[in-house]
Amino acid sequence: MMLTILGSGAAEAVPALWCECDVCAYARQHGGKDLRKRTAYLLDGDTLVDFGPDAYFQVMTYGIDLLKIDRICFTHAHCDHCNPVELNWRRKGFSKVTRQIEILGSKPTYDYIKLITKLDDNAPVEEYCFDFRECVPGVATVSGDLSVLAIEADHAPELDALNYVFARGGRKLLIANDTGFWSPASWRVVAEQQVDCAVIDSTMALIYADRDQGHLGVNAVLRFRDELARRGALAPNAKVIANHFSHNGNSLHHELEAFFRPHGIEVGFDGMQIEI
Repeated sequence: MMLTILGSGAAEAVPALWCECDVCAYARQHGGKDLRKRTAYLLDGDTLVDFGPDAYFQVMTYGIDLLKIDRICFTHAHCDHCNPVELNWRRKGFSKVTRQIEILGSKPTYDYIKLITKLDDNAPVEEYCFDFRECVPGVATVSGDLSVLAIEADHAPELDALNYVFARGGRKLLIANDTGFWSPASWRVVAEQQVDCAVIDSTMALIYADRDQGHLGVNAVLRFRDELARRGALAPNAKVIANHFSHNGNSLHHELEAFFRPHGIEVGFDGMQIEI
């Protein structure tokens, strides 16, 4: 499996458009890994995880061939992760589209997509060339040769936010951004999964190091990683990557690396590629 981090920032991105904080000022001046688009991922060239407001730029920047995309897995319907406007351009009259894709996510996510695209239950889905499949926590959905195990996230409960374990070719990947410390039920779902790579939320970064509700700070990331290990959810030599950073966490990339490196955790950045 090959994972590309298309974006590593939280809702406002880094630098945030209107922000005057030191982190945003530094990112504007120095660029590099401190420039963070909204978080999204590409898996093996055929699977997108989230499709937010930076999708067009990400597709162009990283040379993504959307004709090879089989599915989009949405974590939840917050606008930095789910931008249905871009799905609207699949509609007849806007584009010539013949290749159907699958949309995976929670029911509130699909309701949000329908609201923005103005797709009602009586409209033919063929008009948009996508098929929605609801993901339920604790249940694996098989999409082609990819297994998608949904996990209830500790984030936006009204939206049924999800994390995922993806399995393909004997390898497993956990994407767990936009979550706090999981509930006991979620820990039970992931137990013994033996994932080969875990990407963990670190939105609150250094300034809110112990935050563990809704999002995670850096100390909570360590607790989360350790709990994965204790539950048998990490394979031996599994890669662990912190991702999804807010400028409000008041942490630059090199500062995050300095914190996480001694703990064997890598820091995500836009364009990062991870072979799993």
